[in-house]
Amino acid sequence: MKTVKRDRISIAPMSDLFGQADKPLMSPATVAAAWLEGGMMVLSKDGGMLQANEALVAWLGLETTALVGQNLRDVLGARHPEWRTLLQELIDGQAPFGSLQLATGGETPLHYRLDLARHGDRIFGRLDSVLPSAAELAEGAWDESLHGRRAQHQMFTRLIQAESRLDVLMRRWPGVIFSQRADFSFHFISAQIEDLTGIPPEQWQRQGQLFWQVVHEADADEVRNRVHRSVLQRQPASFTYRIRHSRTGRVTYLLEHRDPVVTANGIVLGYEGFWIDVTRQTIAERRLSSAAWKETLSVVTMGLAHDFRNLMAGIGALSEQFLHQAGEDHSFRENMQLIMNNSRQASQLVHRIISLHNGQPGERNYHDLNELIREVAELTRKIIPRTIQLNVVVHEGTLPVYVDAVEFRQVIINLVLNALDAMPTRGSLTLGSTLHGELPAWEHGCGTAPRLPAAALSIRDTGTGIKPRHLSNLFDPFFTTKALNKGSGLGLYNARMFVEKHQGAISVESTAGQGATFRVWLPVADFTEGEREHASRPAERRSLLFAGAEGRTSDNTVEFLRTAGYHVVEAHSSELATAMLDSGEHPFAGLFVQTEDVQSDFATLLLRSNGRHGRLKTILQIVGRNEDEYETGFLRRADLVLGADLPQAAIHQRLEELFASA
Repeated sequence: MKTVKRDRISIAPMSDLFGQADKPLMSPATVAAAWLEGGMMVLSKDGGMLQANEALVAWLGLETTALVGQNLRDVLGARHPEWRTLLQELIDGQAPFGSLQLATGGETPLHYRLDLARHGDRIFGRLDSVLPSAAELAEGAWDESLHGRRAQHQMFTRLIQAESRLDVLMRRWPGVIFSQRADFSFHFISAQIEDLTGIPPEQWQRQGQLFWQVVHEADADEVRNRVHRSVLQRQPASFTYRIRHSRTGRVTYLLEHRDPVVTANGIVLGYEGFWIDVTRQTIAERRLSSAAWKETLSVVTMGLAHDFRNLMAGIGALSEQFLHQAGEDHSFRENMQLIMNNSRQASQLVHRIISLHNGQPGERNYHDLNELIREVAELTRKIIPRTIQLNVVVHEGTLPVYVDAVEFRQVIINLVLNALDAMPTRGSLTLGSTLHGELPAWEHGCGTAPRLPAAALSIRDTGTGIKPRHLSNLFDPFFTTKALNKGSGLGLYNARMFVEKHQGAISVESTAGQGATFRVWLPVADFTEGEREHASRPAERRSLLFAGAEGRTSDNTVEFLRTAGYHVVEAHSSELATAMLDSGEHPFAGLFVQTEDVQSDFATLLLRSNGRHGRLKTILQIVGRNEDEYETGFLRRADLVLGADLPQAAIHQRLEELFASA
């Protein structure tokens, strides 16, 4: 927090100062005693005065004859005794060139620079007045310091250098530096603001309301509270919030440091601070935290689900046994039939949940789109509020599609959850499928037009709808209209990745206040897709050497790689992995290194193996850390770098692309 004085200071323009350079700003006697320009001297090798020019003689206030023969140390030391030791050390020095900064005492110290050059048995010197440092150049010292053309040139040079350095800083700073007024308009702001907000700096300097227009509507109240709190406490504040690009709607996470400028009376004059784009870091941190908790929760949940299924199986078996023992007219028969049916339905539901959890993405097969929709709808019925009506309207007959069913279910569930969020109280949710011989035109969507005939999955809600300015950015990564702690902005982006990988498209139609409809477009299977995919795969099964520490993470990775069709040999020490590579007994296509520490033995193994084993491809998977924490030079040593939060389907695809390029 900066407390400032409100006194006004009147300073003449620099051009006026230069125009008056030959006019003394103080009396001649005062100037002679204080300011020195170009004081020249010739000294003997031990510092004795041999010659001095008129400027130096006048400044010292002595006659030339009185100076000759005296030691410079004694001449200047008589005026300022604290200089004696410094001058003696400079004169006694053997370096060909030397300089010394000198300052007088008192409330307003004067500053000088002494430069000496040795040549033979002579020392040539120059003594000049210089401006003090910026920290010492207080308001009261300006009149005493800015005398003569040289002082004014020094000040002008400093200003030019400072402006140049500031300009370089502004252009290279990876964020935005600002000086903001109390009304939130900007006195100064760096040019990068236009990249983040779509608004040029000139508008920011005139219109204070622009700041609150770009702050994400879900974060505006929190930002106001943080700013108000920093003013009350008179302390700088650092916090994270989101802004939205005025033209594209792109959302950016900002780390802001804001320092309020407040007078002694508590009046807010403005703020100084900077913005840093922390979008990637924020999303990565949240995903890592969420992934860790979800992994723990999934283990517990699956254990409970297995136990629950076993209990329901026992109830179903007993009810079936009692039902056979009871006669047709027994009073309990109807109730036993009801218990048996419900226990079977419960067991089937638990089985679907377990299958959904255990499903491994990356394997495509033929599926009926209608059946996939019914399965998800059955699960959805158990979680939606009673105030939401769920409808399923599918195309008559079957709609065969060639998809990764695990990924497709994830896409449907994400779209369903988004629809439920848009209907917080009541509404209607409809899941459907249609067959199209021709594709309708859509304004907002992404992907490629699927081969005809095409099947469409539709998810329609009667919720709040989507604002028109957001429609073109819905499928961008990290785009979300939810509060900072509610959504990651990756659900629709994952849907986009799914349709692009399956040669399809996704589109959206919405009217604000009336709801939205998302459609996933896929080509209807002609049952040649599997043959084409098999034909595109290499005939031989590739072998990978997996090098990484023992544990659940490595076990899961190895299991996935084997499921994806690779022959995997494990080595849980760098020594064993090196021996396997050097032996040549295994024709490995790739070395898969899994590590979280760039200093680990496994990381060293990667560096040693690069380029030493023919066409061996090196794959680095980073776990537990963000790849931005590693040096770029280290990451470039690997043929492929895989992030810790990369989906398995994406890992499989990138591995295939890596080996296909070989």
